[in-house]
Amino acid sequence: MVKMIVKTKKSVFVSSAVYALALLLTAVPIFIIAVPLMPAPARAELIDRIVAVVNNDVITLVELQIALSPYVDKLESSDYTPQKKKEILSQLTGDMLNRMIERKLTDQEAKRIRISVSDKEVDSAIENLKQSQLMSQEELEKALKDDGLSFADYKEKIREEILRPKLINYSIKSKVVITESDIKAYYESHSEEFAGKKKYYLRNILLTASDSASASASASGSGSGSDSASKSNSNTNTNTDTDTDTTGNEQKKRAEQIKARLDAGEDFKALAKEYSQASNASEGGDLGFFEWETLSDTIKKAIEPLDAGKHTNVISTDQGYQIFYVQEIQNQNVIPMNEVSKAISKKLYDSIVEKKFREWLDSLKEKSHIKIML
Repeated sequence: MVKMIVKTKKSVFVSSAVYALALLLTAVPIFIIAVPLMPAPARAELIDRIVAVVNNDVITLVELQIALSPYVDKLESSDYTPQKKKEILSQLTGDMLNRMIERKLTDQEAKRIRISVSDKEVDSAIENLKQSQLMSQEELEKALKDDGLSFADYKEKIREEILRPKLINYSIKSKVVITESDIKAYYESHSEEFAGKKKYYLRNILLTASDSASASASASGSGSGSDSASKSNSNTNTNTDTDTDTTGNEQKKRAEQIKARLDAGEDFKALAKEYSQASNASEGGDLGFFEWETLSDTIKKAIEPLDAGKHTNVISTDQGYQIFYVQEIQNQNVIPMNEVSKAISKKLYDSIVEKKFREWLDSLKEKSHIKIML
C-alpha cells in the first residue's frame, strides 16, 4: 500500500512519500515497491551485520529491520497465533530482502548505463509533492527532521526514486511495441469481453411439489408465496430423479400435461394464470428481464437453445416443477474494436512490460554476484 507523506505527532513514512511522488511524475509498473525508511526502532539494537552481498554493495541487518519495521508492527498487533506470526515474519523477511536485492541491482544498472536525474527534476518533484499534500517547505523539513532525515538526504532519496522509472523506461518500456495486429488478435480471441450483454424476458408456471391441489386450482389458491418467482432463478437444481412422494409425482404429471398443452399451441400466460401456484400467477407468470450472467446453470441450459416465443421442458427445482417461457431476448450491440483498442493496447503493454521486467531482473541476477547470509 502506498502511503502519502502526512504530518503526524509520531513519524513520517518518508520513503512511501517518495514513491507517491514518483507516481506523480511517471507511470511506474506496480511491481516497483518502495521500501519504507523509518528511524530504527528499539528492537534494532542488535549488533549489525551483513545479510546480503550484491556485487560490490552490501545490505545490513539493521537496514533490513528498518525496512521491515512497519510490517512487523502490524503483525505484532494482529490476532495471529505466535506460530503463525513466526511463519509470516519468515516469509516477510525473505520477500523484503529479495526486494532490497533487486533494488540494489537496478541502482547499479542505472549507474552502469549512466542514467541520471537532474537537480531541476528533483526540485520539481518535491514541489509537486508539497502541493499534493498541502505542505509548506518548513512543514516538510520539520517532518523529515522528526524522522531523523535531513532535507539533503531526502533529496537524494527522491533522486533514487525518479531514477528507477527512468531505468525501466530505458531498458524495457522503450522496447515494447504493440501493433494493430496484436490488438486485433486479442479482440478476436477475447470476443466474450466485448460482446453486448444478453437479457431474457421470462415467464414461468410453478407447481409446488408439496401441494396436493387439483390441476384446475386457480392462481389465487395455495401459492408458494412471494419468493417462488424470484427463487426460481437462484435455487434451481439438476436433480431429475423421480420423487418418491406421491404428491410430487402427481404434480410432475400435471406439469407434463400443461407442457403438452403448450406444445399444442395454447397461450402460456393463460395457462400460468389458471394453473401456476407462484405469487406471480395473476400476471401470467411474469418474471421480467434477467441478464444471462445472473441466471442459474439449470435455467441457462434449459433456455439457451430457445428463441423468443418458446418454452422449456418441465424442470425440477427447489420450489417444485416449473416451465419457463422466453418472451423476449435482448442483445446489446457488440463493442466495436475501435472503441476498445486503446484499452486493449494498454492491457497488452502492461502485461508485456511486467513480463519483460521480471525477465530483465532475472538476467541481472544471473550476471551478478549475490550472496545471502540471513
